[in-house]
Amino acid sequence: MDEGSILDIAHISFLDMIKVMIVMGGAPNAKGTLIRNAINTADRISPVAYGNFTEYLSAIDTATNPITRIEGRSTLIDGSVFGLKLCPFGPSIKNYTSLFEKLPEGYADFTAEFNKPSMVTDKFKVGEGAGVSPFCSVHQPMRSAFADKITIGGKKVKIYQLGCKSGGGKKGFADKWITESGVPRELVDKVLDDYMCCYFLKVQD
Repeated sequence: MDEGSILDIAHISFLDMIKVMIVMGGAPNAKGTLIRNAINTADRISPVAYGNFTEYLSAIDTATNPITRIEGRSTLIDGSVFGLKLCPFGPSIKNYTSLFEKLPEGYADFTAEFNKPSMVTDKFKVGEGAGVSPFCSVHQPMRSAFADKITIGGKKVKIYQLGCKSGGGKKGFADKWITESGVPRELVDKVLDDYMCCYFLKVQD
C-alpha cells in the first residue's frame, strides 16, 4: 500500500465528533463547546512579551511566535494586516473528504451559528461573517485568545478576524470588524485571492 494513501484517523474522528455534537446538542451547544475548548487551550500558555513589532515578526519567521505555532507562518501584507496561506484544518478536511467525499451534514448550520453576533464574537473579534466552516470556530477564537497573552512594547494586542476563504473558494467577510479596524474591504478581498485567512493585529493604546 502506498504510504500516501493512509489516512489519519485522528482527523477523521475529530470531524465526526463535531457531527455528533451537532446532532446530540444542536449547533449552538456544539459551537460553545468548541470555542470554550479553544479558549481553554490559550489559557494554559505563558504570556509572551516582544520589545517591538520587528521582534514579533521575527518570531513568526522562526516559528517561535505562539500564534505561528498553532496555525503556521502568516505573511504581513500591509500595515498590520496578515494573510495565512494554508488553513490549519486543511489536512483534516482532505483526509475526511478523501474517504467520505463530502463533509458531514449539519456543518452549514454550525457555520451560520458561529457567525451570529454574541458576547464571544465581540470579545475575540471573530465570526460576524468571517466563518466559512465549523473549524473557524476553533481556529479564530484560539488565535485571538493566544494574542491576548502577547504584548508588544509593553502594550496588549488584539486580533480582528477580517475574512476567510473556504476550500471551495467562497469568501466570507466580517464587515463589522473590517469597519472597526479601519482596513479597507477591498484590501481584505484582495488578500483572500491568494490566502485562506485575513486578519488585523492592533497594538492597544
